[in-house]
Amino acid sequence: MHELDEQVPPAGFVPQRRWVIDSLDELARLRGTLHEELTGLPPAAGARLTESAEQMVLVASELATNALRHALPPTRVVLSTRGTQHLLDVADHDPTGVPEFGGDRAPGEGGFGLILVARVAEAVGWYRVGNSKHVWAVFTPEPGAPDTPAAEALAPTAG
Repeated sequence: MHELDEQVPPAGFVPQRRWVIDSLDELARLRGTLHEELTGLPPAAGARLTESAEQMVLVASELATNALRHALPPTRVVLSTRGTQHLLDVADHDPTGVPEFGGDRAPGEGGFGLILVARVAEAVGWYRVGNSKHVWAVFTPEPGAPDTPAAEALAPTAG
C-alpha cells in the first residue's frame, strides 16, 4: 500500500453546496441532492448525468462512506466550482489517519476507494486543518457536456 500525497486543493474554487452526513443511511440523500445540484433536476425527474457528473456522485459517495467508516461523524462534503471544473472536498474527524491506496487487499476486503477516485478524477489529494482531515478530487466535464447549473448562493443544509 502507498499513501496519497498530502497537498491542499487547487486555488480559486468557490463553494456551491455543503452537506453534513452523520450516518451511512444519509448517503442516498447526498447522492440525490448532488445529482440535483449537477443537473438542476431531482433524480426522479429522469435527468441524466454526464459521465463526469456520474463520477462525481460515485466519488462523493465513496469518500463519504470512507469518512463515516474510519472516523468520527459528522462527515462534511463540499461541492465547489471554478469555471467548468468541480471540486469535491470530504472532511472527517481523524486528522491522524493518512489516506492509503488499498491495492494489496483481496477483492471484497475494501480499500479500493482511493484507487477508484484516482482513476476518475483529474486530481486528488488530502490535507489537514485543525481536527479534520480532508480528501479532495477535481473533475473537469468532458468537452461538449452541458454546463452545470450554478447555485445562486451557498445552500445551507440541515445538520
